[in-house]
Amino acid sequence: MMKKILWTAILGMLMIVAAGCGNDSGNAEGSSDKLEAPDKFLQIGTGPMGSGWYPITTGMSEIYMDNFNGLNASQIEGGSTANLKSLDVGDIQLGINYTSDFSDAIAGEGGFTEPLDTVSAIASLYPVYQTIAVLDSNEDIQKIEDIVDKHIFLGPKNGGGPVAFWRMMDEYGITEETIEQAGGQISYGNYNDGASMLVDNSVDVFLGGGAPTVVALQEIELTNQLRVLPIDQDKLDSIKEKDYGISAAPLPAETYKGQDEEVPTYTAVSMMTSRADLDEEYVYNLTKLFWENMDVFEEQIPERAVHFTLDTVLDGIDPETLHPGAKKYYEEQGVLE
Repeated sequence: MMKKILWTAILGMLMIVAAGCGNDSGNAEGSSDKLEAPDKFLQIGTGPMGSGWYPITTGMSEIYMDNFNGLNASQIEGGSTANLKSLDVGDIQLGINYTSDFSDAIAGEGGFTEPLDTVSAIASLYPVYQTIAVLDSNEDIQKIEDIVDKHIFLGPKNGGGPVAFWRMMDEYGITEETIEQAGGQISYGNYNDGASMLVDNSVDVFLGGGAPTVVALQEIELTNQLRVLPIDQDKLDSIKEKDYGISAAPLPAETYKGQDEEVPTYTAVSMMTSRADLDEEYVYNLTKLFWENMDVFEEQIPERAVHFTLDTVLDGIDPETLHPGAKKYYEEQGVLE
């Protein structure tokens, strides 16, 4: 009798173990449905909190962690030129930047002392309206020439905004030295801080890029009316002729409260860039997942996502600079022959 009880107990334990193994096998089989990444960590260079890039990379992180087995994707705050330099040294593997800064990086111009051969293009995303704003109550600033002796906030110091700003100001004969000599001042930081400084009158002028709205500016409109300074058309025509990757477009009417008309300004194109040495199949899957999960971006950032299209995926990008993995996906989609 005791032997029978003992064998029954042993048999029961074996069944439990077998069931457990079956569950483990099922989990393993389930996880095998996900893609495998060559590394368990993916660092993505984004913009500062309050910028339009931050929610884009948030969506990217979610998509990639959902579809790659055991991948930990994280965001690293930076800016356009900073992200390209971080890609160069390997601190990040993907990054958002401007096409103009990417061109500078490839050529070793602008904010880059030598050409970078460590970065590759993935995709153009959307146009970014460069917005130079003041509080409407500040009647002393009505045009660009009025900012020379003022305190100007330019966003992240290593971002693409300041680079494009100084190139635009050069059309007016305005330089950082000109501003300092006139008693003006320059400050840098994230957009949320800059918007708070504008409300507190700690700075007089705010520069930010939006598509078309700068989120941080939109948030302060509840208590403050803004005024966007127009860029003279002849200055826009002149800068477009130069090989900076800077274009022009009117900021749509009603972008901000009280803005009844379009405001002429200059634009840049946001793009996704990667390390050139990332595995081809890995980048192919990263590219494919981005474009095949548009619903995530359409829900979270509809104003920007409306511009995410394969029809404009190479705007401002030389196809020769594409990562082979991204190129493979675009060839499959008929974007490249």
